[in-house]
Amino acid sequence: MKRSPAFSLFSKTLSFIYLPRPADTRLSSFSSSSSSYSVAAAGSGALQPSFMAEYLVTSCGFSPEKAAKASNLLRGIASRRQPDSVLGFFKSHGFDDAHVKELLSWHPRLLLLDVEKTLAAKFRALQELGFSQSDITHLVLANPSVIKYHGRTLVHKIRVWQGLIGSNDRLIKLFKRRQWFLGYSLEKRIQPNIEMLRSCGITDQKLGTILMYNPALLTQRAEALTVLISRAEGFGVARTSRSFRWTLSVLSSVSMERFNAQKKLFEAFGWSEADFLVAFRKTPFFLTGSLKNLKMKMEFLVNEAGYAPSYIALRPVLLTFSLEKRLIPRYQLMAALKSRGLCAGDPKLLTYMQVPEKKFLERYVIMYKKQFPELIELYSANK
Repeated sequence: MKRSPAFSLFSKTLSFIYLPRPADTRLSSFSSSSSSYSVAAAGSGALQPSFMAEYLVTSCGFSPEKAAKASNLLRGIASRRQPDSVLGFFKSHGFDDAHVKELLSWHPRLLLLDVEKTLAAKFRALQELGFSQSDITHLVLANPSVIKYHGRTLVHKIRVWQGLIGSNDRLIKLFKRRQWFLGYSLEKRIQPNIEMLRSCGITDQKLGTILMYNPALLTQRAEALTVLISRAEGFGVARTSRSFRWTLSVLSSVSMERFNAQKKLFEAFGWSEADFLVAFRKTPFFLTGSLKNLKMKMEFLVNEAGYAPSYIALRPVLLTFSLEKRLIPRYQLMAALKSRGLCAGDPKLLTYMQVPEKKFLERYVIMYKKQFPELIELYSANK
């Protein structure tokens, strides 16, 4: 292979100034003692680190700086044969150059893995779990650590999550959003939490929903989950309540300090503590909004739309809607219709705020556009 003069100078410089240094945490996540590494990568005849630095640049698309750093972890490779076999495996299984670069940027030591004993075996195990080739590509890219898990451990973990989530597509979406998820011990962390939630009457189907929206609820320490359950019950949310699981999810993401600050905010608008707790028990998710956002929504609903704070306390779902995309434009549109006597039945605020966008357009915009042609423009301008 013909090398440019600049690259040859880069290689010589690396050979001359090379000094071992501690590896970056992300780059060294694969232990050098792992039995998964190919024997072809070991031996006393290994070439200088500059060989692998050049390889990472020319074959994997690394920058010279990143290649120099990653090559510290690959000093056992004696020829192109070993890394070429790994690159060939990935490319024959649906990974393009960008995918391979992404994987190796996270874990350069993938180039040391035995293709048949480790990579092929893991991919076969995933196929047996019902993942298609494209599924496996997405899964590995979303969570590269699946490759380093022992085969039986990986299969056991994924079967547990499949049982709860019920769909490989949803499982891949979860792993994309939460790359750390597979790292937790089923026996020490996950299973005790699952059993605790089941004892609260939360079915596996509901657990699957929790996993998709708030997996951290299942990965926290059992002691912390016990505290959350006690807090929920202390606020008057019974375990048999339909909102119990959502209450736990909200409390897991809203600290006690923030919870109290939100309560103080609503008290400033005239809510009593009882009003606040009634609203929380009805729709716990309204507390996931920021203090600033909640204040702006209350100011609009009370000061501009003219609704009593007690009315909102009994309909806290209003506080979960977007101020700019739903509350303001829909309210102003309905006010315009009512002022022209075009809106029959005088629909209530909650009624027209809750209706899906498509039905809202059909019911309140398209129906009246002949009498009020600028209606659509007015509604769109306010969104």
